[in-house]
Amino acid sequence: MNSKDLRRFCSMTAALALTASVFSIYPQAEQASVQAASAKYEFEDAEFTGTVKVDKDSAASGGSVLYMTEDGTITVKVNADADGMYDIIMAADGVGGGKQQNLYVNDTSAGNISIAEGSGDYKPFTAATVKLNKGENTIKISKSWGWTKFDYLEVKERVYETVSGSAVLSNKKATKETQSLMNYLASVYGEHTVSGQQEIYKYGPHDFETEFKYIKDTTGVYPAIRGFDFLNTNPLYGSDDGTTDRIIEWCTKNQYGNNGIATASWHITVPNDFTSYKIGDKVDWAQSTYKPDETDFDASKVCTEGTKEYEYYQLCLKMLAEQLTKLQDAKVPLIFRPLHEAEGGGGETGSWFWWGKSGSKAYKDIWKLTYKTLTETYGLNNIIWEWNGYDYATSGDWYPGDEFVDLVAYDKYSCTKYLAENNWQPSVQHDDTAAGSTFWSLVNLTGKTKMVAMAECDCISTLSNIETEHANWLYFCPWYDGGSDNINFLSNPVFNKKEDLKEMYTSDYCISLDELPKDLYTAGGAPAPTAAPAESASPSPTASPLPSETASPTVKPDPDAVTGDIDADGKIDITDLSLLSLYLIGDKDLNEKEQKAADTDHDGKVQLTDLARLRQFVSKVIAALD
Repeated sequence: MNSKDLRRFCSMTAALALTASVFSIYPQAEQASVQAASAKYEFEDAEFTGTVKVDKDSAASGGSVLYMTEDGTITVKVNADADGMYDIIMAADGVGGGKQQNLYVNDTSAGNISIAEGSGDYKPFTAATVKLNKGENTIKISKSWGWTKFDYLEVKERVYETVSGSAVLSNKKATKETQSLMNYLASVYGEHTVSGQQEIYKYGPHDFETEFKYIKDTTGVYPAIRGFDFLNTNPLYGSDDGTTDRIIEWCTKNQYGNNGIATASWHITVPNDFTSYKIGDKVDWAQSTYKPDETDFDASKVCTEGTKEYEYYQLCLKMLAEQLTKLQDAKVPLIFRPLHEAEGGGGETGSWFWWGKSGSKAYKDIWKLTYKTLTETYGLNNIIWEWNGYDYATSGDWYPGDEFVDLVAYDKYSCTKYLAENNWQPSVQHDDTAAGSTFWSLVNLTGKTKMVAMAECDCISTLSNIETEHANWLYFCPWYDGGSDNINFLSNPVFNKKEDLKEMYTSDYCISLDELPKDLYTAGGAPAPTAAPAESASPSPTASPLPSETASPTVKPDPDAVTGDIDADGKIDITDLSLLSLYLIGDKDLNEKEQKAADTDHDGKVQLTDLARLRQFVSKVIAALD
């Protein structure tokens, strides 16, 4: 993210899948309590507005449904036994096709809920996982796509597994320094988080060290990870701004006395008027862009040899490769996050950047071209490839594949939207959610094969929220202070309170620069088969209620049960996901044949790994279950 685009970014964050928090600036609406003795709530007893109405329906749980059409809201009050994360299970049908609606918990956005087209039988599904407070909480659904019939809602406490890190790199020719860094990251994942901070761009309102001095003055230590940006490495207006030299210095022998870890994004721009542009010509910053609606650059042609777009992008990659080669020659590995935030506001048309302009397929092709060109053509083996994702129902469509990705990342801006909604005034809502729902969505998106990081954020979370939300992000990295909108992400207390920064940085859970091992890049070796705690590791603040499961022998699939088709309706879809979710939380019984269909990895057991694999298939991350 670049601060020039914050206003546009924040206008779209209402669609982002942000985890609910306990804080709110919205006035409390007048709402009627739903009377129920258990965790099940009938929607027809809820408070509703707009064109929402009660419809009689004998197939519904209580004999009626709430039918949302053109507009309106539905509000339900629910009770939680303790502070924690809860699955919100709904029985609802999309009318005339799948639908998406907005979800709020305690008047704070909890993202979107996707509702499949129904056949009038209102099969339950897990709509979201959210943070609830002990006692009464408010759940509100507001119209996004409308035309949905809501039967009932249930609240179930979430049960979590432990997470562990895989150090296996996608590039089998990775340098020993790169593998050494990946081994270290895998060793601390799930037990610790690594601290990070994005540096400002060259022409910003202050020098490169301002944020790092602020962290040292506030906490007594420096962040372990420094975020960089190769935005000035481009054929148009670019010039050497010293990024490569600063990365080498940070990772080898920086002014703070230790070897650090580097991550970098790449805000690669294209000419506004690409049709008239001649390859190799210089173009001023004001005549270039990374926004999809400010250029006639056709992203769908980037991977087609012979096109002007292909020629331009190859020139961009050549210039980038020159800088990355300098890092490799200096034995410096890089967590590289190119083509970030591609899905943007969700779906096929919500991208904020040109590389997502032509949809998920074109984007994945560009990612693979980037990967193959840098690794195969230019022989760059010092990259840990980090893909930026979200937790929309469509996010799996944007995942390039395990063979092209090493880490998965999310960019969290949960406070920024409050500034946009309040004319950018600084004294508005602070929201230090740990984004636990998004964390687990991304863990499961890859079937637990990749570590998940918070590559950008407006604020770090608190230790208590991390524990409550079970969100063990590999690392966090706030964006810089200043920029064209003059937003101080690090030092403004709307985003980060000094006491929270100090608590995090000085905790045993957080790894600072001085705590990185001396052999960070020299330990080398093959990837560790399983994650092991680092030396003198301290317990994670997150509880681990489920023990690690031992491997079981593969069981031959039952020919009478179609793997994944749990309800045996001839389709493998969100309904099967819902049935398996309900079975795993103990709210649904499956007969022998249904259990065999639910055993998606054929190990003779039905467990969370089967749910993760089924979700991958439904999200089109994998092509087959057998």
